[in-house]
Amino acid sequence: MGRHKTSRYNRKRLVIAGTAAVTVFGAMVGIGIYGSALADQNQRRASDSSQACLPPPPTASAPPSSTTTAPPSSETAPPETAPPEDTATDTATETATDTATDTATETPSDTATETATDTATETEAPEGEEPMGYASDRLLSMNGERPGGRGGQPTPPDYGGPVPSEQAPSAPADSTMRKFGGPNCQDPLGPFPQDFVDIRKVRPSNLNAQPRVRRGGSAGTFTVNCGRNENGHNNSANMIAAPGNVNGAQHTHDYVGNLTTDGFSSNESLAAGGTTCTNGDKSAYFWPIIRIRNAGSTAVDPLNAHNVGDPILPASVKIQFRGNPSQQVTAAPQFLRILTGDAKSSTNGGANANAKWTCTGFENRITTKYPLCPRGSQTVRIADFPGCNDGNTDSANHRTHLAFADRNGNCPEGFEPIPQLRITLKYNLPRGKVFALDAFPDEKHNPLTDHNDFVNVMGERLMNQVVRCINTGRRC
Repeated sequence: MGRHKTSRYNRKRLVIAGTAAVTVFGAMVGIGIYGSALADQNQRRASDSSQACLPPPPTASAPPSSTTTAPPSSETAPPETAPPEDTATDTATETATDTATDTATETPSDTATETATDTATETEAPEGEEPMGYASDRLLSMNGERPGGRGGQPTPPDYGGPVPSEQAPSAPADSTMRKFGGPNCQDPLGPFPQDFVDIRKVRPSNLNAQPRVRRGGSAGTFTVNCGRNENGHNNSANMIAAPGNVNGAQHTHDYVGNLTTDGFSSNESLAAGGTTCTNGDKSAYFWPIIRIRNAGSTAVDPLNAHNVGDPILPASVKIQFRGNPSQQVTAAPQFLRILTGDAKSSTNGGANANAKWTCTGFENRITTKYPLCPRGSQTVRIADFPGCNDGNTDSANHRTHLAFADRNGNCPEGFEPIPQLRITLKYNLPRGKVFALDAFPDEKHNPLTDHNDFVNVMGERLMNQVVRCINTGRRC
């Protein structure tokens, strides 16, 4: 710094320069502290639930399933220990590499005591109080309105639509988890102990069984092989519910089928896109991912900080179109959009909920909770789509152009039966680790919010093949 011939002026310059230096230094320190704190917070959030938080069910063979549907012969069993005879062939397209990776992080149940020595940084909300979350990131319904169902607010109109004729029953109150393994397993973002249930304590039901087909019905099935999203097609958009929005879902989806699906997809772009399906089906199939809260995980959705943990691919994906118990099915219109389940069901009172969780070997026990499966048993998500259509490809709320058939297979007046889609996802999840669906922030990763989406981009020839197969009782 050059000196001025007036000493008073020089002193003034020194004071200004010194003040500026202190200010810059303080700002740099402040930014460093804030950045470190933010990084630590994200790291802590990813690892707080990473210990042996969930006591797994004791090692036991899965009981024989009461379902009558036989799995494809090409399926193989997961490693670890041999599952029961019924489920030994129940992991389609699974490879030794996949399962080795999935089980490598498995935590023995005796490590649950390790969490006792951890310093508690987040605690469970007091009884009667809602756990805190991202209050500033409020959930919007599909039509852009605030969700209802709480605080006496009216339910938005987008919650109208088909209600499944049979839904998974609520788990008995005494069957859900009481607590996780230690204080560091608690996470104000969810999920919570009451979101998990020992599958052996779930009452048997027939929700997974193939319906009994009567005379005049359609007993065939058509299965499409589209892979497990090995190519990593993920985004947090939803072209059906929030078109034109890159983050309309506020959670990450796995996509199979059409390679171009995003928030800006149109009928034209989908028809021009490629596909992962082996038979050329260009339809879009997508669902929210599952994450594992592994220790030290830095995997955070960059657009949605409430979704944290290591994403895990399904070990198998089964996409199957089924018939109607009492009628022949008709062709579904091309570009038909279908939703099943409700991504906001925990905050809107359960309207349109259709979550179905189970474990291999226990397929006759369906629950709306995250199931804790015995060793050698896979976690299963079942998505049953409406099987009746009024001829339209969409509706204002994306639901009322569809309906579920009743238990006898009858569609409502003005609706015709179409091939009913069922997507079954199976996962090899590490025992003792917290896992959860990606979800909207207000939903706290509640398992009831499981949902699935489908856009039919089959050509006329392929759709007619599906219809013929189902109506003639074949398995294609």
